[in-house]
Amino acid sequence: MIKNRIKYSMRIRLFVLLLVLVITMLTGLFIIFLITGNINIGLKDSEEFILNNHTDVSEKMKKYYENIAAEVLSFSKIVSLDIESKLADKQLNINDLTNNPHLLEDVISNELNHVLLYLNKSKSSGAFIIMNATVNDKLPDSENSKAGIYLKNLEPNIVHSTSPTIYMLMGNPNIAYNNNIPLHPNWKMEFNIKNSPYYNIPLNFSSNEIKTPKLYYWSSCFTLPGTYEEIMTCTAPLKDSNGNVFGICGLDISSMLFKLSFMPDKDMFERTFSILSPISGNMIKAEQALIAADYTARNILNEEDINISDNKRKLYLYKNGDKSFLGYHDFIKLYPEDSLFSKDKWILSIMVPENDVNSYALKTNLRLLAVCFILMSSGVLISFIISKYYIKPIHNAINIIKQNPSTGTKTNIPEFDDLIECISAKEETDPDSLILNEFLSNLRTLSPSERAVFNLYAENNTAKEIAEKLFLSINTIKTHTKRIYAKLNIKSKDELLLYVEILKESGKKVT
Repeated sequence: MIKNRIKYSMRIRLFVLLLVLVITMLTGLFIIFLITGNINIGLKDSEEFILNNHTDVSEKMKKYYENIAAEVLSFSKIVSLDIESKLADKQLNINDLTNNPHLLEDVISNELNHVLLYLNKSKSSGAFIIMNATVNDKLPDSENSKAGIYLKNLEPNIVHSTSPTIYMLMGNPNIAYNNNIPLHPNWKMEFNIKNSPYYNIPLNFSSNEIKTPKLYYWSSCFTLPGTYEEIMTCTAPLKDSNGNVFGICGLDISSMLFKLSFMPDKDMFERTFSILSPISGNMIKAEQALIAADYTARNILNEEDINISDNKRKLYLYKNGDKSFLGYHDFIKLYPEDSLFSKDKWILSIMVPENDVNSYALKTNLRLLAVCFILMSSGVLISFIISKYYIKPIHNAINIIKQNPSTGTKTNIPEFDDLIECISAKEETDPDSLILNEFLSNLRTLSPSERAVFNLYAENNTAKEIAEKLFLSINTIKTHTKRIYAKLNIKSKDELLLYVEILKESGKKVT
């Protein structure tokens, strides 16, 4: 037994076909996005942003730190020669400074211009000279107290200015007064070099080490004693022509100057920051790092070290206690290969809180899905409209064919107009069709009263039955009957019923 199949109209079939086409195209587009990685376009944008930031900051930092190191070596050479030369003029040598503390003020005062020169020339935030001697060796803890001079630029944001704001942080106040240099609010007479690797390491080089070219030392970030300022220093030994070290000189980079110089771009992520730090294994020494950001980055960094976890695509995942960051890092070369400190590892990292990256990726993907949804909805709507207006003229053409193709009505669809003309021509050449068409044409000439009587005759009622149903007299019915026969060109009821039967078999409506 053959089951009855569900019949669907042409409009529904066309709508489903167009809908399947739209879904197929969008599915293909989604697969292409998935294969090419564009479905993760938010993460790709984040990677590109961080990598470009790292490249830009890294290039600036390498040039700047190379320049600082070169200036420190030049600073050391000039000051060493100048001090030795001036002592020689007085028939003194370096060792005489220790035995004659009263000479220190004159020696240091003579080097003030060099300190100012290299402070401005290097574009650093501070310049200093520390002698391996003290003015008063009788004071408590005098072995950790060293004479010298330390000038600070308190406005590193105008470090490129021709007239920066210079203060004396350490040194003899007479030097400051005589040269119209204000004292720093945290001014001290001498340096306390206890636990100060920036001083002790360069000072204690052996005679063999002192012959090493480009001998300088970068300290990690520390808080300058007596202040709240975090700095990183580059120092080099002061030495006479015999290689005897009698002090150090150096330049510093304050946390503020580092921030202003190496602030990463934050167009995409507001909380992007750069960090220059020593590294040990997989641990970034956060407490010894300089950080550049437009907010207090240490507020979101715990005091503990930052663990370099694993790679996430092109980025690294960093763990700092219960906080995590995404970013990229690479080694920064602060020393030449032949340096005593070439094994010290420093890295520059650009980091963004992981939540910020994930939020951006989610928003980007949601926008992509929203676009796909809009395209899908538009496709459904367009499919509905096309199916409606495409099928409408076809439906009208079918109705014309069903009703009467001989009227000559045009559908403006060439195929259907040709079909209607073909059917109309066939009907005109068929004798039976001509007779039936003539009968139908005559039928339209009947008055409403005559048509009512005709309809009842077509149902095979007698004249008497028709009179009763129409509440008319039998004579009135006979009068209508004569007129009907005359108009239809027939002679009897039987002939009328024959035409009715033929029309019904032809599928044409009579009553």
